[in-house]
Amino acid sequence: MRESQGTIYNLSKGVDSLSQREHGLFFDAVQRLGLQNEVKQAAVALYLDFKNRPVGEYNASRKNLDIFLVASVSLAAKVLGDLRTDQEFEHMLFVSREKLVDAEERIIRSFRVETNVIPLSEFILQLTRRQIESMAQGFADRELINDAEKATLVECCYDYLDSAVEKGLGPQMSYRGRAAGIMLKAVRDLHFPIPVIDIARAAGFDKRSMAINTNAIEALLKDS
Repeated sequence: MRESQGTIYNLSKGVDSLSQREHGLFFDAVQRLGLQNEVKQAAVALYLDFKNRPVGEYNASRKNLDIFLVASVSLAAKVLGDLRTDQEFEHMLFVSREKLVDAEERIIRSFRVETNVIPLSEFILQLTRRQIESMAQGFADRELINDAEKATLVECCYDYLDSAVEKGLGPQMSYRGRAAGIMLKAVRDLHFPIPVIDIARAAGFDKRSMAINTNAIEALLKDS
């Protein structure tokens, strides 16, 4: 993790590479969320890396880079271990879940052009783990499970995730898709009373999309 974070920081050109407006948006987002400076550094690097690629340049001409700036902050916070829920990001940064999810996915997909920030597979794995932890915490906060069950659920999900990756789960499945599919399988296997629709909503998916991801996960883990 430390080595990967160093890779992120080495890419950062610093806030001097941001426009005055971009700097203001970054400062506002970091202040609203109370994030550490290392998250800001990583977010700036992610944003500049994305912005300087063809897909980023295209979006710059459309003057809609604001959402990608917010998504960069969200991704950086997640990969550096911030367990805030997606709902908190959305509420405090005034963005819709649909736009935030789409922007995050576009940034992640841009890594496939040239992986400079962090190896894509490692980035997706870290984001998936964070999403699993955040979802489990949300279920515990709503008293669908207790703290002991939360710990069991997270451990089970981690085991399934590691096994699925060993069996060939590639980064083409989004981190939210992975987390949703693995969470659903774990909840079913542990017989925890968490409704399917709650799992889907926690991951930002509908039930149909989650079912497709779950089937893919179960196919990989059928011999486990």
